Amino acid sequence: MWAPALARLVGARLWLGGVVAVLSVVSDAGARPGTRTQITIWAPTPASYGGAGYGVAPTTGAMISTSRCSEIAANGEVRIANVASTADPASVQLRDLTEPGVTITEQRFLPGATTPTQMIARRMGEQITVITTKGDVTGVLRAVDEHTLVVEVGSGDARRVSVMRRDGYVLDVRLGGAAADKPSLVWRVATKQPGKHAIELSYRAAGMTWSADYLAVLDEPGKHLDFSAWATVKNATGATFDNADVTLVSGGTTGMTGTTGMTGTTFTLPTPVPIRFALPRPVRLSAGDSVQVELVPSRVAAKVRPIITYEAMPDPAPGQSGPNFDCTAYNGTGLGTGRAEIAMELDVPSQHPLPEGRVRLFRRRGARLEVVSEDQLRSATGVARIRLAPDTDVTGERHAVTCNADERAHTIHEKIEVKIENKGPQPAELVVREFMWRTPTWRVEHEDRKGVRAAPQTQEYRVRVAAKSSQTVTYTAVYSW
Repeated sequence: MWAPALARLVGARLWLGGVVAVLSVVSDAGARPGTRTQITIWAPTPASYGGAGYGVAPTTGAMISTSRCSEIAANGEVRIANVASTADPASVQLRDLTEPGVTITEQRFLPGATTPTQMIARRMGEQITVITTKGDVTGVLRAVDEHTLVVEVGSGDARRVSVMRRDGYVLDVRLGGAAADKPSLVWRVATKQPGKHAIELSYRAAGMTWSADYLAVLDEPGKHLDFSAWATVKNATGATFDNADVTLVSGGTTGMTGTTGMTGTTFTLPTPVPIRFALPRPVRLSAGDSVQVELVPSRVAAKVRPIITYEAMPDPAPGQSGPNFDCTAYNGTGLGTGRAEIAMELDVPSQHPLPEGRVRLFRRRGARLEVVSEDQLRSATGVARIRLAPDTDVTGERHAVTCNADERAHTIHEKIEVKIENKGPQPAELVVREFMWRTPTWRVEHEDRKGVRAAPQTQEYRVRVAAKSSQTVTYTAVYSW
């Protein structure tokens, strides 16, 4: 079967774009010796059950966490500069590990200064030195705008203010003390021990994203494949994170409670369990950087096997406005003969399905690389699958044998039968993909063959269908809400 499948593979020229991925990061801004930074970055919710169409809010952005040593002033002020400019102040948590009982009386988020006037204004009440055409003036900054600087000089009866024009008279301004032009968090704490404290800071921030991309190179005989998986991390938080331990999170949403407009049934959607990919070594994420890191170890000369994927119907979930309790919906009527496609499969070193992302497939021709296809990667636990071309020999049909909704028990039992027919002259190895689209909480029972959960809302069955023959997959899905 592999020879005709490969022939159709080489002829395929699929250019289907789109990359969906999420990154989770925990990191300390302005990391220094003794600072430990962790970053968790979430990918957006895929276009399946639990997406925007269901009104479920996706978890996005990054969680940034840092352990460090900071100074608590005698007046109880703690200042940490170079935090993310996109930080959510309401999400900030500060823990004092040196004095666990310390009380926080005030918290402020100071956005970063983006103009010279803003940078100077951050030193209000502090001593600065102004270089003028007539000499240096050192004093306490009292006022500043685009045209004028006001500095208090002298002391006691000799105290006065010096008003200086900035249009030619002021040549330079020297700002002492710690930098205050970067986004900062400032606290007032009631402490009994001013001085150095070990603290732990964490907060949510927008502007940190990640996406997955895959590269596959098929050898000339068409039997082995080089396969690599990359995550691209983009840092638009305005802060730099040194040696950050990064965890990328794919999927996961916040829960939702609501009522269907059709039956008035109240439902509660649980939070799907996210899939985490911890990067094996620390990463530097400079402000504005786009960094590529290896998502899983690469495969070199991996053996590939042919497979045909069969989907009896498209996934209904993305177009829905809520969970579906209508037993007459999508029972197979008018859905046609489904979709069969030729694909290549290989084993990958991952304990979870790989994140959704674009895979580019090339084939070696002597010293050249020829483009074969560009498409979305299909993945199950330990398996990556690359679609190549449609298959016209395999057809099928799907229908609901029985469907019973119990609103009191908040369950639906739906028995599904999928019949697959192989009209070709060769046996077909198939993966039958079924979408569990009614609610995000489901299980399969009474199946006539063992299936696997390939994605949060997808069940797969492996079937061998002899030439000019057919097979049936039967299972009962139990949905709950």
